[in-house]
Amino acid sequence: MTKKKRRARPRGARPLPARFFDQLQEAQTLMRRKRWTEAREMLESLDNRFPRRPEVLTDLVNVNVELKDMRSCLKYCERLAAIVPNDPDITMSLAGAYIANLYPALGLRTFRRFLDRWPDHERADEARKTVALIESGADEMMEDIGLAGEDGFELAAMHEEVQCLMTQRRYVESRKLAEALLDSRPDFAPALNNMSLSFFIEGDSDQAIASAERVLAFAPDNFQALSNLTRYLCLSGRLEEAEEMAGRLKQIEAHTNPVCLKKAEALTYLGDDQGVLDVFEEAQAAGLIEAPLLDPLFYHLTAVAAMRLGQEEKARACWREALDLSPGFELVQENLADLRNPEGARHAPWPYNFAQWVPQKTVEDMGAHLRSVSRRGGAEASTQLVERFIRQHPEIAALIPLLLERGDPAGRHFAFIIASSAGTPEMQAALKEFALSRWGPDEMRHKAAQVASEAGLLPPGSVKMWMQGEWREVMLLGIEVHGELSGTHRPQVTRLLARAMSALKHGDGKDAEALLKEALAIEPDAPDLLHNLSGAYEVQGRIDEAEALTRENHKRNPDYLFARTALARLALREGNIEEAEELLKPLLLRRRLHFAELTALCAAQVEFFVAKGELDAARAWMRIWEDCNPDDPSIADFRQRLERPGSRFFR
Repeated sequence: MTKKKRRARPRGARPLPARFFDQLQEAQTLMRRKRWTEAREMLESLDNRFPRRPEVLTDLVNVNVELKDMRSCLKYCERLAAIVPNDPDITMSLAGAYIANLYPALGLRTFRRFLDRWPDHERADEARKTVALIESGADEMMEDIGLAGEDGFELAAMHEEVQCLMTQRRYVESRKLAEALLDSRPDFAPALNNMSLSFFIEGDSDQAIASAERVLAFAPDNFQALSNLTRYLCLSGRLEEAEEMAGRLKQIEAHTNPVCLKKAEALTYLGDDQGVLDVFEEAQAAGLIEAPLLDPLFYHLTAVAAMRLGQEEKARACWREALDLSPGFELVQENLADLRNPEGARHAPWPYNFAQWVPQKTVEDMGAHLRSVSRRGGAEASTQLVERFIRQHPEIAALIPLLLERGDPAGRHFAFIIASSAGTPEMQAALKEFALSRWGPDEMRHKAAQVASEAGLLPPGSVKMWMQGEWREVMLLGIEVHGELSGTHRPQVTRLLARAMSALKHGDGKDAEALLKEALAIEPDAPDLLHNLSGAYEVQGRIDEAEALTRENHKRNPDYLFARTALARLALREGNIEEAEELLKPLLLRRRLHFAELTALCAAQVEFFVAKGELDAARAWMRIWEDCNPDDPSIADFRQRLERPGSRFFR
């Protein structure tokens, strides 16, 4: 179709603010520089703020022609024609947009209207030739789609209008028109398929499934219905039935581009990446890949499947083909942009955006629940509301694992929030599976692993996870770290302890010893006083006394973490790795630690894994230590000793 000439502001229109014309001019400058995508974004923003502006809609038509986005081009042509119905050029462009989007009946009807109103227009002969060409094949076309007969043309136009309304998300209108069509042709499968899609998008899965099954009752090999039903069943959690539908779909020969696309769509929802590549090879063998009407979505879905199977070169080649067919294809552009991130920060590849996974009504309901959470506040209220939301939408439980594995950034974040807020065993299991997968950003999977660990689904300690593009040992604690003061002393003891700690900080072990013994005379069994007295002995070089007191402290207070970690480190220095492990193991089961306690545990664990020769695990504990207490002066010394090859670690 040809591009539209820009239109001046209509007479009598209310004056527009200067910023409107400044931004329009800026968008037109981008167009002259052929920066089509940026121009489209700016024009869409203008259209949202200043709707029904012919000059904006005209430029949007032209930009989408350049981007080969014929669907968007038609949308803006229809809006432009509704605003300026008496313009022959706009009517001619609308007719061309219908043809470009494979709506021949609507195109023919619009060309005829053009000729009725402007028979002497300079483009009238062009229109007559197009009309004659379409009319010559009209009977065959009506028969092919199942609408032969005297009323076939009008019914075909209704069917195409249903499709147009669907692309514009006007679902109620599209269903009403489809029902009117079905009054004349009850077994017209395309109308039922469109109805089923509109039901599903609006959140009525039962009606969607019933409509698709109605098609299969009289057309068991209808590939559209089989593909749609596979999707509905999969996203409703009925995976076995979805697999059965997909099996039937696979048996249909890929003899046309639409069959190839619908096969790839269904298998993508099921996560059958190899199945998608098989469909692509099937299309290649049938000579369909070079066809001019191949949908760029087919290339995109193939690229995603290839990328997930480690075939990056093939994936990028398919994405290039998709962009050649549709330079403004946002799904492809977003995937390629995401792949430029470091491997540990990527969401890509993803096949569909969030709206293609989650029905519109579900999203709206979730928004209402989130607003309720923000009003009520509190973790408990949040959990209760999310769990109620899941009960009201049982399909969400089936969706969460799919979104965590294959969702776009918005879908994956949605799934993570739901799963981590709900706290149900089903959601915790989904987080565990996601944590141990290769998909999604490292940080998000690490958070998922921590939630799973706190729920007892992953053992505390070392877990193998995909991090920074390779499998690594990662430490999972499932521990809440806090800064609250624990334990209480009498005021006099508190003052003595503070003075002793200051003395130790300045290396004055003798003064610290005197102060701590004075405090112990008041509270003789206080484990922290005994532990710090051991430190005072060590500062003075009285190592045997320090070690003896550490053992005594642990004997008196077996749950006191600092004595236990000190004793474990002493065992490691003596080469008793098994003894150290037995001392440290119970500490990994604790669910709450002070920052200082976690620091002591990290130091002991680093030494433990160095002693075992497991340096990756030691480094993982170093990362936890650095995250917990980055200002700890001991970290630099430990890191230096850990990373220096052949160094003597224990001193």
